[in-house]
Amino acid sequence: MIVWASLEQDIKSWLEDLGEKTTADTAAFFANSYAEAVSAGTDAMMNGVIPPGKEGAIEAAWKGAFAAQEKSDLPLGVPNWLPVDSAIVAYWTAAQFSPAIPHPPTIAPLSNMVVFPGAPGSIAPGIDAAFKKEEAAKVAAELVKTYESHIGTVQGIYMGLIPPLASTPTPVPWAGIN
Repeated sequence: MIVWASLEQDIKSWLEDLGEKTTADTAAFFANSYAEAVSAGTDAMMNGVIPPGKEGAIEAAWKGAFAAQEKSDLPLGVPNWLPVDSAIVAYWTAAQFSPAIPHPPTIAPLSNMVVFPGAPGSIAPGIDAAFKKEEAAKVAAELVKTYESHIGTVQGIYMGLIPPLASTPTPVPWAGIN
């Protein structure tokens, strides 16, 4: 299960640390901390996610968004964060979950994968709202709330066999990642 409180604390600590960091460092931190946190995600039957290893695209999107904001004298708003939004949605596209624990009514696993990677456009407004908070704890809380809300929109299909074992594969839809 994803431990959102740990991610929130990690983000808060990163933002409060006044040591020398570049926006590239922060982009890498945001991408890697997100990927590490969600790597503990499970479907409704507690089958774990197989980390897709796409955090490099999330990092690149953060870097681009930070660079665009640095070049502007005014806040760029929600559109600036859409590449990060898209990268997180892409992270979940066709992500695989372990099929080890059968979803009822199946008894033998075949596959378990994401078929809807979450609501596109749902993350960027939360990122924009987070960075308007200006205090590390509030920024962290808003980012994590946004991530958690998005994860709730991810949907998948578990494929398994029902008795008798020679039966046709049966799809069992699931929604949300724990």
